Amino acid sequence: MKRVYGLIALFLTHFHSNIVYAQSTTKQLYDNQIVSASVAISGFNYYYFGVSATNQLFSKRDLPTIHLSTTICKQPAAPADFHDTVPPLNLYVSTSNTNTLPGPKNSAAVNNSSNGLITWTCDKVTSEIWIAVAAPALTGSWAGNFTYEIGVSTIQTMHPIFINNEKKDDANIPYLILDDTDRNNALFLSSPIRNSSQNSTLLVTSGVPVELSHSLCAAKQRALPLYNVNTTTTHRGSTNNIRQQFMVSNLTQDTYYTAYMLQSVGSVTGITTPINFGTKIDANCQIIYDLSFCDQVAYSVPTGLDSFATTDLWTLARAYDAQAQQKFEPFDTALSQYNCDTTQYSLVRNCTDCYRDYKTWLCAVTIPRCTDSSASADLSQGTDKAIVAPALRDISTNASRNPWIDESLKPGEWTELLPCIDLCYHVVQSCPPFMQFYCPNADLASVQYGFWQNGVASVNGTTFHFDINNPTCNRLGVDPALLTIGSGNHVYSPYLLIFACIVGVLFFTS
Repeated sequence: MKRVYGLIALFLTHFHSNIVYAQSTTKQLYDNQIVSASVAISGFNYYYFGVSATNQLFSKRDLPTIHLSTTICKQPAAPADFHDTVPPLNLYVSTSNTNTLPGPKNSAAVNNSSNGLITWTCDKVTSEIWIAVAAPALTGSWAGNFTYEIGVSTIQTMHPIFINNEKKDDANIPYLILDDTDRNNALFLSSPIRNSSQNSTLLVTSGVPVELSHSLCAAKQRALPLYNVNTTTTHRGSTNNIRQQFMVSNLTQDTYYTAYMLQSVGSVTGITTPINFGTKIDANCQIIYDLSFCDQVAYSVPTGLDSFATTDLWTLARAYDAQAQQKFEPFDTALSQYNCDTTQYSLVRNCTDCYRDYKTWLCAVTIPRCTDSSASADLSQGTDKAIVAPALRDISTNASRNPWIDESLKPGEWTELLPCIDLCYHVVQSCPPFMQFYCPNADLASVQYGFWQNGVASVNGTTFHFDINNPTCNRLGVDPALLTIGSGNHVYSPYLLIFACIVGVLFFTS
């Protein structure tokens, strides 16, 4: 009987293009459309897609590429004793009208699956495909069905995910960076805006299973019910391009979330890879950003315990910015006395570089980055507990390196994420020798600065991922590619080789 239906389907293909139903359960898919559906445990749903009749008159080399994608939106509720990841849906595709019901017995499952997203592409090979969405066989008292979306297009994938792990601007792939959090807020920075029609939004979720973390429909179903996003533009970042920044408020203290940036082109919406983040515990850390002078500052800074609830971030930002600019003025005066236009002190650097790098360094040390004392489970650079760790310094009451902080804000005890040592190296590289700017080394360096490290560390069953979204030192907008990779004892940096002969120590006020 199945063979008869297959012959009928083949017959209809020649006379009624785009209408092929191997069985009454096979559903037609249309170009550039997304269909929502559900499938029971161990069940199959069947679909058919055919290129339009006009295109079918073209030669084989003129056939369009077919993009097929499926995302899982919701899983069945697991039994109480199930603690593993839920198996995903499987996708089977046939390009032959002799196999209109693909499945495990006659087809291989599509193996391009990633955390709830399955994609398949056929490049100018066929004008028709038959599809099966198959749910896994689960034993035990599972409740409910799998829900999913399926879409097909001859132009682009209908469920794009933007993967730009290196955060490279020239890759032209959207990405999102977490700047920092405080108790109730989180600040994010986008990749550069490429055109005026670009439409980007931020989605904050809670409880998205890891196995569904690349599914937009799953993320939307777990969006937070109450949170606010203030979206503005900025030139902040290492390349001075126009970007979007998203200030998220109304979050809960000491809580973990997941954020995505959504970017729409026409009717298709793609997502960046997820960023997992947590709000802080300590009340004396508050996010500031959009400073006039220290324009790369976008992180939590120490503030008084009472100020967090009573002082708005703009008042705090202006206060920090003003004291930093005041401390910069003597350097500005000194540099202006050097004839930058006619006197060359370096083949690769000039006074503009010196001005920029000294300003970056000064802003980092006079506007320190504040973090939780328990942010990394006692992981810290300079200890033997882990190869990768943040550079932390616990600050006692009235012991801030910048006395203005204690005098004006009275934060009490707080913890600093130390500046990256490269900020100091860059000043030595860029400024004229007469300024006699030196950087500490050995043990003094590890007390005053940190090193940029990427990787994973596990302590007492908790895993910490350190990268651009969870940095090990305060880079203040400097491109991570220009930062030292290493630790206080093992450093791998060309700058250290160049400046190994420098002797001297720059002491901070303490």
